[in-house]
Amino acid sequence: MKITFVGAGRWAMTLALILHQKKNTIAMWEYAPERIEHINRTRKMPELPDSIEVPSDLIVTDELEQVFDNIDMIFFAVPSQVLRNVLITISPFRFANITNGKLPLIVSAMKGLENNTNKRMTQILKEFYPHLKIVVLSGPGIPYEIAAGKPASLVVASNDTNAAKLVQDALSTDLLRVYLQSDVIGTEFGGALKNVIAIAAGICDGLQLGDNAKAALITRGLIEMSRIGIAFNANPMTFAGLSGIGDLMVTAYSQYSRNRLFGEKVGQGLSSDEALALFNGVVEGFATTMTAKKLGAKMRLELPIIEEIADILYNHTDLTKSVKKLMQRPLKKEMIHEA
Repeated sequence: MKITFVGAGRWAMTLALILHQKKNTIAMWEYAPERIEHINRTRKMPELPDSIEVPSDLIVTDELEQVFDNIDMIFFAVPSQVLRNVLITISPFRFANITNGKLPLIVSAMKGLENNTNKRMTQILKEFYPHLKIVVLSGPGIPYEIAAGKPASLVVASNDTNAAKLVQDALSTDLLRVYLQSDVIGTEFGGALKNVIAIAAGICDGLQLGDNAKAALITRGLIEMSRIGIAFNANPMTFAGLSGIGDLMVTAYSQYSRNRLFGEKVGQGLSSDEALALFNGVVEGFATTMTAKKLGAKMRLELPIIEEIADILYNHTDLTKSVKKLMQRPLKKEMIHEA
């Protein structure tokens, strides 16, 4: 197959390398000239193992004509807040050229929500390409570990089972097991919202609150994730799967997780701006936190952890007071449906 990536960050490159190893032709369109220059000059990818070489026949460019001609599959892997502008940039290429009589399939490998509209990534993609089938890729996928050849499992979700199966087959290897899912809404909300709870887990680490507190925080955070998803007709069981608890666990604990590390720096006393400045890549959960808070208010949902994290990150609320506020909330039953 001929496959194009929109974006050439660490996650896009990890997926591109897997597909390249399976004898697909890979081209990557990237909007950051410094990243293009670095990859093409060194054939290395920052934030991936130094032993990883970018093959010489894997194209990384900002020339649209080189990457959008007669393609079978397009992976979008850019930060959520720039997706719309990226789509505006590439929109003249409507993928009118077809391969074997078929239009290309779109894969969203992004985990975020658009701030101004509160939209999921597939909703934005559908605005620009309503005629194309879209598949969501999610789950516990730390790029460094997958690129290093460590075993992992992901999930693909789509309203079209055949489209999802194509992506499942394309990505699956002896070390990467990919499952199918039909709940696009829940899969996307799980991938986006887990970054918010992972920031909270990082703050917990920075404050050295201990394992008990972190476990409780993650568990109750998962409840808040599912409340938002259910409010938008997601299947609650999706949050017990790879794109829910699976992705949340790895993001809340991994040493390679930007969201957890960002939260840890905030927990150690840095402001949000100071902590963000430490990272070369995007901390998706920072923007998603405010969007999640707005969604909760719109749907009148009880989201105490998400609301508190938003106040910490955007209003510089005192961390000790935030912990006390969460712990001293009125006592209640654990399960909302318990008799």
